[in-house]
Amino acid sequence: MPAWGKLAIPFRSLHREAAAPEKPRSFPTSGFKTIDQDVKVEEEEIPDYVAERFYPVRLGEVIRDQYQTVVKLGFGSSSTIWLARDLKNHRYVSLKFYVHTSRFQRELGLYNEMTKLLAKTANPGRNNIRHLLDSFEIDGPCGKHVVLAFEPAQMSLRDMKLVFQKDGGFDEMFVRGAIQELLKALDLLHSEAHIVHTDIHPGNLLLGLDDDSALRPLEDRQFTSPVSRKEVAGDRTIYLSQLMRPKPGPMLLSDFGEARSGPGHHAGDIMPIQYRTPEVIMCLQWSYAVDIWSVGLTAWDLLGPKNLFTAEDEDGEMYDAAHLAEFIAAIGPPPLSFLKRSPERAADFWDEQGEPYRKA
Repeated sequence: MPAWGKLAIPFRSLHREAAAPEKPRSFPTSGFKTIDQDVKVEEEEIPDYVAERFYPVRLGEVIRDQYQTVVKLGFGSSSTIWLARDLKNHRYVSLKFYVHTSRFQRELGLYNEMTKLLAKTANPGRNNIRHLLDSFEIDGPCGKHVVLAFEPAQMSLRDMKLVFQKDGGFDEMFVRGAIQELLKALDLLHSEAHIVHTDIHPGNLLLGLDDDSALRPLEDRQFTSPVSRKEVAGDRTIYLSQLMRPKPGPMLLSDFGEARSGPGHHAGDIMPIQYRTPEVIMCLQWSYAVDIWSVGLTAWDLLGPKNLFTAEDEDGEMYDAAHLAEFIAAIGPPPLSFLKRSPERAADFWDEQGEPYRKA
């Protein structure tokens, strides 16, 4: 994998001369593989999946007379992501279709806070935060769905590792560059925007684009080798997500759905379980430091084949006690002063002298 590429001409700053809107393309209606009804694919494999919560995006669909969906890029528990052609502005965008029950307001609200700052700041971290280009609501069969339009990106570092580094991690130079750009993004978030991201991990670090030249072939492939799909009862089709072979580009920090505004201190559960800090596990208040903890774990996970912490016991069950034991094995026992900040929670695992309870 090449060293992290530097952004010479930011993709978001490329200006195009005004022109008449493009006409939508007509995508093939045959020539693709149909997946058997009994096989679960994509978002269907998510625990507690309910089809009606998701907007039934169709390949080639034109949204609001402006965005034509051309390739499915991915999915999550609360959204699907599609590459779309912006017919009015002659560019590609990534459309994030939220489920109609999603608590979308936090991400959109945080982006509304950041938009003015990103437009005026000279902080170099502005080039490492994924920019929101548009937002709107559309009607689905079972409710309204919020859609966010972002600058396009290639793929997450998690997906890159799963596909291209199955037996290990990235080389040190690549990871060093990625972490440097992540820290630039966090410097802007913490020092100027006063936002705690709370959800930093390789899945939310995207490999950006210097330009959109790599996207047209991804779209054109749908005409020569249409993507496999599963037709579901009720006029719903599930398409397989498509990946592109990555090339150097800027690192973009994405997904502000769990971010918090203000330095805090904040409270409550945050972060993927394996990435949770001691403060979160001990039910203490937290602030910017939780993001820095995640930077360290992200670097480890990018370099090696396994996560540093699993939060699992010997039977593979996730427990806070197992997670705390991993902390102690890695960095030593917590100081008594730390435990005294949360005496009730500490009493679940340690005695008054800070000694862990022994199994009977």
